[in-house]
Amino acid sequence: MPRYSKEFIAEIKNKLNVSDVVNKFVKLTRRGNEFVGLSPFKSEKTPSFTVNDSKEFYHCFSTSEHGDMFSFMMKHKGYTYPESIEYLASLAGLDPSVGIISSNYNDNFVDNTNLKKIFNDANNFFKNNLANSDPTNKYLIKREISKNIIDVFSLGYASSKSDSLYQFLLSKKFELKDMLESGLIKKSTKNNNEYYDFFRSRLVFPIRDSRSNIIAFGGRALDKSNIKYINSSENKLFKKGYNLYNLDLAIEKNHKIDDLIIVEGYMDVISLYQNGFETTVAPLGTALTNPQIEKAWRYCKSPIICFDGDVAGNKAAYRSAINVLQVIKPEHSIRICSLNDNLDPDDYIKEKGKASFGKLINNAKGLSDFIWENEYSKIKSLSPEDLAGFENRIKSLINEIKDETVKNYYKKDYLQKLQDLRAVKNYQNNNYQNNNYQKPWKKSNFVKISSEILRSERGSINEDSSHIREKVILLCIIENPKLISDFFEEIGILTFNKSDFSRLCSFIVEYASNDNKELEKTALKSYLSSSEFSNIVSEIYKEELLRTYKSLLDSDYNDLKLTFIELLNRQSKIASDTQLEDAEALLAENMDDDSFEKFLKLKKDSFIKEN
Repeated sequence: MPRYSKEFIAEIKNKLNVSDVVNKFVKLTRRGNEFVGLSPFKSEKTPSFTVNDSKEFYHCFSTSEHGDMFSFMMKHKGYTYPESIEYLASLAGLDPSVGIISSNYNDNFVDNTNLKKIFNDANNFFKNNLANSDPTNKYLIKREISKNIIDVFSLGYASSKSDSLYQFLLSKKFELKDMLESGLIKKSTKNNNEYYDFFRSRLVFPIRDSRSNIIAFGGRALDKSNIKYINSSENKLFKKGYNLYNLDLAIEKNHKIDDLIIVEGYMDVISLYQNGFETTVAPLGTALTNPQIEKAWRYCKSPIICFDGDVAGNKAAYRSAINVLQVIKPEHSIRICSLNDNLDPDDYIKEKGKASFGKLINNAKGLSDFIWENEYSKIKSLSPEDLAGFENRIKSLINEIKDETVKNYYKKDYLQKLQDLRAVKNYQNNNYQNNNYQKPWKKSNFVKISSEILRSERGSINEDSSHIREKVILLCIIENPKLISDFFEEIGILTFNKSDFSRLCSFIVEYASNDNKELEKTALKSYLSSSEFSNIVSEIYKEELLRTYKSLLDSDYNDLKLTFIELLNRQSKIASDTQLEDAEALLAENMDDDSFEKFLKLKKDSFIKEN
């Protein structure tokens, strides 16, 4: 890293006010001698963030963040101190290289000033070409890219002429070695004295780092070239597997992002940005790499992969999911948004709209569920051999996880799901033996309710997973009263965490045990709604819960039974664990024979259930 002189830093401060810098990222309003705005470090509705130019500092009362313009760039944008100086120098109209103390260069520091100048001049050259190219502008109109977005992304055009950029850079007095280093100019293999432009007949996309410095270019073919997209070669500033396209704009408004969307290509990024999904990035001509994921984690703890909805896109998303297992760590993972109908994100929005795409993003699957469901989909039957193969694959994937804490939680999650799957197999075996099972098994028969219960709905309706699971059990019973006769004994001994749900379940069992009562959905629901339990029934029949589990409630009855068994098993297991914990606590408190006998009995019952 370079070191800058105190005089140069003072000159930056002399040319810029703190408010000039902050106002690029935070909307400020003058109030007396200060400026106020919403905190860039925390979501809030009442402004608690102040800037004082005379004292040259900002202060955030909600987070206690405090500092000058340089520390603001470091905390808000994640810059290093030298990076913040470089950015602010450019903002002030100063040449950052002038302020470097040459005698204090770090041994690894390389002056890339000429390379940056070539990229900036080339970008202006390409933009000027685009302004004068009617066919390219017609193509952008056809793709529904607005003039404003063209300017935001600094899109350009490389003409079909073989050396127009080369001649332009020569006229700017750049050295040949720097032009070749940029990757924009190539040496002819046929003639030693000839050089040619790398980009020809292409729409050009400048690739910028997180500080908005141009570090490379990408190009999309506008002719009949067999290669649709190409990137300029790697250089001192640009490493394909480490950079992300559009990261600078994605983090422009906020350094910490809830939903950082990762798509496959430049046009998908631009389309999503134009449609309001501004925190969108893309890898650069390579498969998504773990270093790119780790870079994304600086700004978003759980970025969302949203690749094309074709076979290649689905495979790429799954490969990325498997690869990221090696680097996931506490509070850092990825989510996956699966498109369908062979649509890419750009086509999806044009065909189905922004609202539909936003809903897909909100419902993106967690990494654990995504991998489980992909591996589960490969099962051809519930034969012992297929289940054993599935279990081996799952255990092998868990071993890919390097972080021991995360690995242990994956083990716990997946082993519980494997146990639930074995319960379904045992149920099928019993029904075959009793000649009750009439329908051949299909993958779609096993509704994976466990992961749904433990997913995002819990947060949206502000309840823990046990209450949601208990509601779903009661909802299944009321909507499908035949379950009561098929599982009368199991339902009769169910234990609920919420006492109101236990009372309601007992009431339903009592109702069903009366031979004069008709076990039909409408009759049962109507009876309950007019009883003392009407408020509890209303709580269970919340619209959001019905919408979330509609596919379960509408499924074939045999399919529903399999899922209901899974729910009963999980409820019974959790209740058993809770009783065992209570008995252990009672034993520790009393240390008497009765407490010890109760603990041993529950321990034995628990062991029998698990085996």
